[in-house]
Amino acid sequence: MLKDQRLLVVSAHSADWVWRSSGTIAKYLAGGAQVFVVCLTYGARGESGPLWRQEGQTAENVKKIRMTESMNAAKVLGVTNFEMWDYDDFLLDVNSDVVQKLNEKIREVQPTLIITHDKQDSTNPDHGLAREIVYRASILSRQAGIESNGLKPAKAVPIYGFEASEPERSGYVPAVYIDITDFFEKKLEAMKCIATQTEGPNIHTRLSTHRGWQAARTIGSKTIKYAESFTMSDALVVAELPVSKLQTF
Repeated sequence: MLKDQRLLVVSAHSADWVWRSSGTIAKYLAGGAQVFVVCLTYGARGESGPLWRQEGQTAENVKKIRMTESMNAAKVLGVTNFEMWDYDDFLLDVNSDVVQKLNEKIREVQPTLIITHDKQDSTNPDHGLAREIVYRASILSRQAGIESNGLKPAKAVPIYGFEASEPERSGYVPAVYIDITDFFEKKLEAMKCIATQTEGPNIHTRLSTHRGWQAARTIGSKTIKYAESFTMSDALVVAELPVSKLQTF
């Protein structure tokens, strides 16, 4: 049941999670799940070009604007557990500091599943690095011998990778489709909060529409119009083979 789920979403930049998973987030929240969002960077360097064209612009002001946009999207979706970390985009690095910090966040949240970037996402170097940070932190979070401010180890959980904005260029192949038809308008409202990146709503409306068409064809549905897709880092272990392509909670 969704009400028993604790979803942790880790985004490289302030808006990645909105484009790629806000429909799923809205669906989980509506079902009673707890959702936690962590942005590793503001995206103040490489994803805020229009802001830097304004005369007298400062890094502090860019970060403030990007924070406001992301928080507004969170408010639209009903996300109350939201954090923006201040690592440097385009200089994001897989180092012990960020891995240890995320390890502690995973232990604190004790998620039942994690969503982050797919390792094949080549549209921005930070995306693949964010995925590597999540992967390492998730392993670290399960080790009893790691000092983590007294937080107990987490359990091994599935890690899903969300879709690149240019999937063909990244070699992205969906493994899972989530029907977000009933939540697409909420996603569209959240995407419109990201005023700095004006192309985002158009790009991800097209992707959600296309994935909806694929999902509908996969199971012969006449009701799925929009979907978000994800990859899986590990195979699932199940008690028995599924007998239907449509799995419900």
